[in-house]
Amino acid sequence: MPHSFPNWIEAAAYKILAEQPQSVLDVGLGFGMGGMIARQYADIWHLRIQPGDWAVVIDGIEIHAPNVMPHQTALYNTIHIGDAVAILPTLGHYDLILCIDMLEHLHKVDGTWLLDLIAEHGTHFLVSTPADFFEQDALQGNAAERHLACWTASELERWGTVSKHDSPLHESLLLLER
Repeated sequence: MPHSFPNWIEAAAYKILAEQPQSVLDVGLGFGMGGMIARQYADIWHLRIQPGDWAVVIDGIEIHAPNVMPHQTALYNTIHIGDAVAILPTLGHYDLILCIDMLEHLHKVDGTWLLDLIAEHGTHFLVSTPADFFEQDALQGNAAERHLACWTASELERWGTVSKHDSPLHESLLLLER
């Protein structure tokens, strides 16, 4: 679904400010909030306001081409269409990789492979996933919207530091970062 709960946004903004990435990859870009946050705090924050002044490369991967909208093509340098597990090995290294509310859409085997790829291709990363499983089926012709797995903090710790973030909407997220 091209949206997510907002409990990851503050962590992403501060991660970007702390790491000052020159390249960002948003895996499973959805509505493009990851790209918006990255553009805001990696370029706009430094008064590079107009697109011609932007210095940071922000790329994205989206499995469902109809989800890509004009505002995303304006924010991202490149949007790759397809399966992140297949596309990521073809890409170079990024200073920061965001993977927001996407991991739950993969079976654990593919999710493990994706996390390995994120760790290999990113100096830093921020991954969010719901702390509790909830059913979600295909939406608007996009079978990739199904929820297939739920991860625990102990399963994610092999890739980095895990924290739990609650929200007033009773949605808890696990944030994995390095």
